[in-house]
Amino acid sequence: MENKKQRLWSGDFVLVLAIALLSCVTCQGLNNGTPIYVAYAGGSNAFAGALVLEFSLAAAMARIVVGRVIDDGSRRLYMALGAVLLLAGTVGAVVLPYLQLQVVFRAVQGAGFGAIMTAGSTAAADIAPAERLGEALGYFGLGQSLGMAVGPSLAIVLMSFSWHESLFAGMAALSACLIALSLASSYEKHPERLAETAAFRTDVRTSRERTRFTWSNLFEKGALPGAVPMAVVCLGYAIIVTYVSKYGVDNGLANPGVFFVCAAITMTAVRLFGGTLIDRTAPLALLTVPVACGIACFALLAFTSAEVPFYIAGALFGLSMGLSFPLFNTVAVKCAPIERRGAASAMYGLANDVGIGVGAVIWGAVIDSVGYTVSFWGGAAMLALTLVVAALVFPRNGS
Repeated sequence: MENKKQRLWSGDFVLVLAIALLSCVTCQGLNNGTPIYVAYAGGSNAFAGALVLEFSLAAAMARIVVGRVIDDGSRRLYMALGAVLLLAGTVGAVVLPYLQLQVVFRAVQGAGFGAIMTAGSTAAADIAPAERLGEALGYFGLGQSLGMAVGPSLAIVLMSFSWHESLFAGMAALSACLIALSLASSYEKHPERLAETAAFRTDVRTSRERTRFTWSNLFEKGALPGAVPMAVVCLGYAIIVTYVSKYGVDNGLANPGVFFVCAAITMTAVRLFGGTLIDRTAPLALLTVPVACGIACFALLAFTSAEVPFYIAGALFGLSMGLSFPLFNTVAVKCAPIERRGAASAMYGLANDVGIGVGAVIWGAVIDSVGYTVSFWGGAAMLALTLVVAALVFPRNGS
């Protein structure tokens, strides 16, 4: 029977996971649906990639600021604020359906997503017992991963309607649900409900004075061992999360959304067991598994566009992302001081945003110029480079 001191699962934790799931369904639905929407409106892949970059830069800026201020403030407040911004950005795209205005709406959506995910991941670290941090962040990442799988599939369904703005209407409905879930989070008012070793109960933030806001303390350098390789791997993953839905549509696949269903299944499986592996295995040794799966995914996509290999590639993608994301997140948080977990979570998320955003622009231009195959091999190269970078920056003690 689980010791109370080690208890992880609670209503508070489930609520945070639900927030992560819906946030990422909304984000990934928008990221994958936008290139299809832009194509219908007469835009290019490069323009669609620029919109993803804008979204990512806005999210990155929000993460930097929110990651700093929540170390002295409320996670709940900034989750709710992020949800409000997501709602505003999606409703705006419905009311004013002009391609040029996507430049504005994508920035608002990105800022909202960055705020809610930075506060949410910090909340997950708050709630987790110290000895189960990797497991908790693994489950939080499961919400992210499932969102990355469900979001694109939902976007494809919504974009199948003749009214293409249905994409934004659907995401606006999810954003409204996020506001309600964020406001329902109450563990900050009731820390006695958490495990005795939960960070929110042992954190010195409860007794120390508020630190002065400066530009230098916006960033947590201690999180760099997890954030740097995260940025590199996301340069590769950007091809999948931004363009693989359109790749399936362009190649006449009957159900391109099944790629993400397969990814969701394997992501779920690896998340259920990956958290304990992260807590018990040397990070660099464990990283070889998701890197190998990711390279195999890109190789399949490069060699053939047939349906069965396409779906197998989706399963491999799920394994790769499902294990690598919580691994990098755990390294980032463990390498940072406990009172700086908000800033550390922001650094991890910032790496995600920058990698996906920059990658979307690069690979969009590559696809427009020389096609998908070259971009897929480029993604494989990014994953191989991730292993090299991790070998240089991961902590030497293997913890």
